[in-house]
Amino acid sequence: MKLVELRTIFEHELHSIYEVDEVRQHFAALCELYFKYSSAEVVLRLQESISEADSKRFRNDLDRLKKNVPIQYIVGKIAFAGVQLHVNHKVLIPRPETEELVHFILTTLAKNDSLRVLDICTGSGCIALALKKARPNWRISAWDFDEDALCVAQQNANDNKLLVDFQKWDVFSKNLPKKKWDIIVSNPPYVPEVLKKTTQPHVIEHEPLHAIFVPDENPLYFYERISQYAVQQLTQQGNLFFEGHAPFMDSVKNILQHTGFSDIVLRNDFRTNPRFIHACKP
Repeated sequence: MKLVELRTIFEHELHSIYEVDEVRQHFAALCELYFKYSSAEVVLRLQESISEADSKRFRNDLDRLKKNVPIQYIVGKIAFAGVQLHVNHKVLIPRPETEELVHFILTTLAKNDSLRVLDICTGSGCIALALKKARPNWRISAWDFDEDALCVAQQNANDNKLLVDFQKWDVFSKNLPKKKWDIIVSNPPYVPEVLKKTTQPHVIEHEPLHAIFVPDENPLYFYERISQYAVQQLTQQGNLFFEGHAPFMDSVKNILQHTGFSDIVLRNDFRTNPRFIHACKP
């Protein structure tokens, strides 16, 4: 079988789930995994024949894609803001918007300062590790209550040879560390549960829902708790960064104002939705 014939099978059998461009991106990702082909090389090699064993591997992955398994979990990795991350069903797949959050932090703060940073709800460790990669002199800690997620995060740190202090902490604990930080950043769960019914199947069926959804009756409770901790534990002129649900960002701004933060800046994501917020402790 030629590679182009196999790609056509992918396009035909996945057309009800993905657009053609997405199917081709997924197919290219598998070609990179199995053959080390770049996207350009896939196009150049479409007329080449592949072995029956390789064809079987692709068909097995096709079956998983038809069951809405995300391509990132099939490939087992994702590139994120300068680091390669291992991902599986125990962690949320990092989104492009979160790369924007990392860029927001890096462009807001001085490059040469040695800062103490805390990433709350770290998941795969994507934010903490991307910051450490870009700013080796920053001392970075990261918390999550999920031991499985912390194992993935530590594996990612080891694979990238980056030193981040991952710790198990539930942000709602009454006895959080009384340590001072220059930066606290969080991309906490923020999608109201009512939106589950309109969320894509590959998310609902395979990603960890506790890392995505929050109760409809109190969707901002992570922001309230983290803001309360941050206003106590940030250094003077310390920085707090959040990613959040676009319709709630004005409410997050109000929480920060009432908690005592100043110089609050809302920033849009690449889709022009209000997504990020930066505030300073006076």
